[in-house]
Amino acid sequence: MNKKVSLLLILLLWLTVGCDLASSFNQAISEESTPIPAESGTAVATSTAAPQTTPDIAIPTSPVTQTRPTLRVWLPPEIALATDEGAAVLNAQLAAYRSNHPYLDLIVEQKGVGGQSGILNYLRTGRAVAPDILPDLIAIPTDQLSLALSEELIYPLGNLVDTSLLEDLYPSALNLVLKDNQLGGYPFVLTGLTHLTYNSETVTNTIPNRWEPFIAQPNSFVFPANGLAGGTLGLQFYLAAGGTLTNEAGQVALQVEPLATALQQLFIAENDGFILDQSSNYSTFQESWQLFQAGTANVALTNSEQYLRLRDANGAYQVTAVPGLDRSLNPLVTGWAWAISTSDPTRRELAAELLNTLIDSNNLGDWCYASKYLPSRQAALAFWPEDDAYLPFASDQLSRASAMPVSSTSNIMTVLNNAVFDVITLTKTPQVAAEEAVAALQQ
Repeated sequence: MNKKVSLLLILLLWLTVGCDLASSFNQAISEESTPIPAESGTAVATSTAAPQTTPDIAIPTSPVTQTRPTLRVWLPPEIALATDEGAAVLNAQLAAYRSNHPYLDLIVEQKGVGGQSGILNYLRTGRAVAPDILPDLIAIPTDQLSLALSEELIYPLGNLVDTSLLEDLYPSALNLVLKDNQLGGYPFVLTGLTHLTYNSETVTNTIPNRWEPFIAQPNSFVFPANGLAGGTLGLQFYLAAGGTLTNEAGQVALQVEPLATALQQLFIAENDGFILDQSSNYSTFQESWQLFQAGTANVALTNSEQYLRLRDANGAYQVTAVPGLDRSLNPLVTGWAWAISTSDPTRRELAAELLNTLIDSNNLGDWCYASKYLPSRQAALAFWPEDDAYLPFASDQLSRASAMPVSSTSNIMTVLNNAVFDVITLTKTPQVAAEEAVAALQQ
């Protein structure tokens, strides 16, 4: 009798602990899970038993029999909800895919990309606890591909994407996803392409493609000098001056002279009053745009995403490339990529089929235009309205663009951000700022 009571107590204790563990894990996971809202009556997350809210990750207590194949997709809000119109287009494309695949349950969930609640971290922790509810297809920033591949959180595309779809990519887009001769994902959006915007009602002279005559014009220029945008502008000048990002030993490094040359351009423009002093207060394009929109500055540094979202309906805000040392600076771009996150061959095929549908030139072109993003494919850009004045400029800049060579969180960008800020605030000369930046990387 005592043995039976003891056995019963042990069983009850085991069940209690198991439930507590499942409850704790469910709560942590479900906090960041948000389904994409339906537009025009079309549901994005679709399955025969799909609830109205994102399902929790739970530890299964009994075997589950799958009667239909399920394809799970995780999207960040930057993609799922870029704009209201973009969300509606994406919903319509997913609904059409579901209609053409009635045998398949398509479940789309919204997840962030950073920190403990980011997609990659969920993939790390979820595999040991609830692998059955992890995604088959994800969208992540291209600078996360290398880490995801090295940890086997995603898998190389191999031959799952037709060669013609790779050949149609802008060169910078392909370079963003090639990791150790492997295709880590398929880039579908290019971001961060910087250029100038100016008020054509007050800027009457043609903006030259060289920096020196540009800053001699009677205009006022604003840009976010206290952050990544400032550091990226410094990097563009540095590369144009012949600078490299590694030394002879292959170590990360900067060179003093080309960096001093790059910083000198900004120092002179600030010292002569061409760059507004307020630039050093701003760290984002959103902040500096307000000064431009208010008319305090008639020329501003912006990027493609911001310009497409905020350009005026009357067409007064025109665009041109950023002037450089001898010619306009080459744009540096990052982007977003589709990546396959399942090792199961059957599910990989299903994920690849949806991926190929979404990157179809018509689908990608429509979604990018609605979402205010530049597409990675030349054929997709061709689907934009021909009367859009931004189209020929975007096409030219995308053809000239290079892949961002370093991560936004790298040590190189940190020291460049600081160096640009120091010369814009006139607290250091270009030579001193360059020497300190080079030394900081060697520590």
